[in-house]
Amino acid sequence: MRVLSSFSEQDFEFFRNGVSSGRLNPVRLGKMVFIYPFLSLLMVFGAYAASQSVSSNFSQFWFPFFFFQELTACILFLVTLLFISKRLSLKYQKFQMLILLLSAPKMSFEMTLFFLVKTKMDFLTFPFFNTLIFYALGSIFIFGLSLLRAYHLLQKGEFKENGRGLMGKQYGERVNSFSSMFSIIFPIVILGGIVMSFLGNMGQDIMILSIMLVMSFLMYTVVSTEFIFVFYCKLRFPSFNVTAEQQVGIDRKNKILLKQINRLEKEKKEAMKRPEREKKGRHGSYR
Repeated sequence: MRVLSSFSEQDFEFFRNGVSSGRLNPVRLGKMVFIYPFLSLLMVFGAYAASQSVSSNFSQFWFPFFFFQELTACILFLVTLLFISKRLSLKYQKFQMLILLLSAPKMSFEMTLFFLVKTKMDFLTFPFFNTLIFYALGSIFIFGLSLLRAYHLLQKGEFKENGRGLMGKQYGERVNSFSSMFSIIFPIVILGGIVMSFLGNMGQDIMILSIMLVMSFLMYTVVSTEFIFVFYCKLRFPSFNVTAEQQVGIDRKNKILLKQINRLEKEKKEAMKRPEREKKGRHGSYR
């Protein structure tokens, strides 16, 4: 982190929106961070169960690895449950960010691990060990490239207040781009699942592994990189840590915003119903 010491707080302002009131707000994170280790627990348990269907030797050989993964996921899960408390989320938000930084890529790895074991269960000749090693080394390589790219963007000033961030969009635009991206990906996945279902287990496994690789790519190139920078900002700059007083203001602002959204939605529905009422009124007058 010494290489970042030459940059000032203003060079990282892009990340403040997420910390203050966005999805990386400590109180909001406290309500959802447990999802990552919980999914890890399910995936590792599923991987071990699938390994027993491969062969007893395969299951016994990989049991210590599965046990270690399950144990660490369980510890992370129990720790994240503490952050459901608003007070603890604010008091230990640096530690919360560290747990998130560990849990998110771990979940991505273990989801891929589960489907690698499933593929091995369907096709005994599948090179599980070689593929797992290739995936792990590839993930580290991609993550390293992502950090280098992020450092280059930092030098260009893309993480300043009006910068374009990791995805080339300002913070509000980026949230919308995520929504648009998933609205496109979801139908494609459904359609791909229907097509691959006619190809049997091999087609399904290929499709699922492809999805896992895409998810891992996003996890290591965008999500984990962002988490590292936010964690660094919390360690170095006190203003990136949300105080209880600031959180009160954020909660009040969010409530006002929610009321405005609900009011606009209500007005929109009323505007849609008004032509129908007028139409019915004209029909009644003709009679």
